[in-house]
Amino acid sequence: MAGAVLKDAEATAREAGSAGERTGSKEAALNARALRETRVHGLVQQTGIAVGRGLAIAAILGLWAYVAGRLVDHQAVSDPVEVFQALVMLISTGRLWPDLWQTVMEVLSGYGIGAILGAGLALFFALTPALKAVLRPFLLAFYSIPKIALAPLIVMWFGLGAAPKIILAAAFVFFVVFMNVVAGIDSVNPHHVQIIRVMGAGRVAVLRKVVLPTTIPFLIAGLRLAIPEALIGAVIGEFISANRGLGYLINAAASQFNTAISLAAIVVLLIVVALADLALGLVERHALRWRPQTLGRSTPRL
Repeated sequence: MAGAVLKDAEATAREAGSAGERTGSKEAALNARALRETRVHGLVQQTGIAVGRGLAIAAILGLWAYVAGRLVDHQAVSDPVEVFQALVMLISTGRLWPDLWQTVMEVLSGYGIGAILGAGLALFFALTPALKAVLRPFLLAFYSIPKIALAPLIVMWFGLGAAPKIILAAAFVFFVVFMNVVAGIDSVNPHHVQIIRVMGAGRVAVLRKVVLPTTIPFLIAGLRLAIPEALIGAVIGEFISANRGLGYLINAAASQFNTAISLAAIVVLLIVVALADLALGLVERHALRWRPQTLGRSTPRL
């Protein structure tokens, strides 16, 4: 009798085990299928985006080529073929490289300085709320001043070299990064802070374990927004006073009514911004890999 009961128990256990294995295999198959569908959908979506961008560029170039000389004076807008020829000439003669290097150096220097100061000051405010309450109105007041209005003064104060361009780029970047990081700090859930403080965490631990993870997406968004701002600051400085740089090249060509070279230099600026944004996009993907990814699309439809 006992043997029969034991055999029944073993049979029941085997059936339960086989049922569990079947359930596990079904779940694994469903997960693999969902992963394949997500990858295919993502590939289709990326292909569609690339095709859409290509069509948009083709439409813009076609419209530009049509209106040049017909609806708008050709000397004022040039045309895509002449701009491409001017860009090839700048590259082949080597005229582009000194100006490009000068502008890139100014942009990178100002970008780094402004980003470090902006993020650092915002995090310092997180550690000292009283200082934040005192200084924030003054920073907002300074932020409201058009930076272009300060450009001639900065050139007058710091000379005609690269320093004024770097300072202008840093000033543009500083406030974008600072305001984004402050917004990230303000979005921290106070309940999370209270929980970690109950567990015995101090200010530095709260900053490292709660504030920084919440703020990083805002920081990266600010860094991406600050790329064209740094370029604007450097180019404005080169417009005012420079003998080298893409801004100087644009201004000098425009003064000679050479629209093709001016637009070719602007195209180079666009390429620089696109490459920098692509690089920061890769950094964002690596830094925020801990965030859960939505299947199929990154933003919901409204």
